[in-house]
Amino acid sequence: MENITKKIRAVAKQALINKEIDKILGWKKGDLWSESYPVFITKPEDADSLIWDSFCINNLSKYLIKELPKYDKIGIFIKGCDSTSFNQLLKDNRINRENVVLYGIPCEGMVDPEKVKKIMLNDRVTRVKKSENGFTLTNKNTSKDVLGEEIKYDKCLTCTSPNPVVYDQLLGDVVNNNVNREDRFKGVEEIESMTPDERYNFWKGEFQRCLRCNACRDICPACSCVKCVFDNSDAEISGKAKTEGEDTFFHIVRAYHVAGRCVDCGECARICPAGIPLDKLNRKIIKDINEVYGEFNAGLDSTTPAPLVTFKLEDADTFSKQGGK
Repeated sequence: MENITKKIRAVAKQALINKEIDKILGWKKGDLWSESYPVFITKPEDADSLIWDSFCINNLSKYLIKELPKYDKIGIFIKGCDSTSFNQLLKDNRINRENVVLYGIPCEGMVDPEKVKKIMLNDRVTRVKKSENGFTLTNKNTSKDVLGEEIKYDKCLTCTSPNPVVYDQLLGDVVNNNVNREDRFKGVEEIESMTPDERYNFWKGEFQRCLRCNACRDICPACSCVKCVFDNSDAEISGKAKTEGEDTFFHIVRAYHVAGRCVDCGECARICPAGIPLDKLNRKIIKDINEVYGEFNAGLDSTTPAPLVTFKLEDADTFSKQGGK
């Protein structure tokens, strides 16, 4: 990862010096071992603050929506999940490809700080370093070697796009994709095996914990409307009171809103402060789409039409059996 960090700093500095880009989006190290947060740079001398480590979890693509109107050209470092998000934003006409330079970074998965804390029993972890077979966790008294599967985010363990699917320049070697694709829907199948009442109570319990902070919506690359219907008071969609019905309505509407456009980046579940497994809700819809229309993965490219907005004569739903169109 140190080599990738050197490359990131070098290409960012040179691109800014040559005025190939006006701004670059990347990551910077925070004060804590687990903090690597997004940073926007316009000065070449600031490029040395850029980093690449196992905590660069934030998807940078969505920031382009607000940043591109202010600059002619922006450079951005993207992982695999960031790149599928980028393609979906292109497909949704939210950004222009010619205004962006993409620096792709193959990703072996990001580390979940909460899993690290559990293993080290919250004993002041000071460092997490990639090793040959996994990671070495260090605190002030000792160190411990663990496998990557023990501390990576759940979403990274089932990631199907570890390598960027679109880029102008690739930094690093392509990562082998050893994910068992059937594992991707195991969580969904567990819920599907429940009775209708059990499924209702499961989601009722989950949605009751919702804080309505909108973090799931704000971080989602497929939730990119200029003005969300839930922010439009004139639409009278959402009341002021926090009720079970409104919380459920919000999440169901949002899931259907991104149906066929969700790139399965899992950011909604990762960012949720209440720990609601929203990714399972979206994966249920992805699974259903695959079973009805054939395998489709949103964001793999920016041109293939999504099944839910495409009608074919051999379509599974003819739109005529019920008399409608």
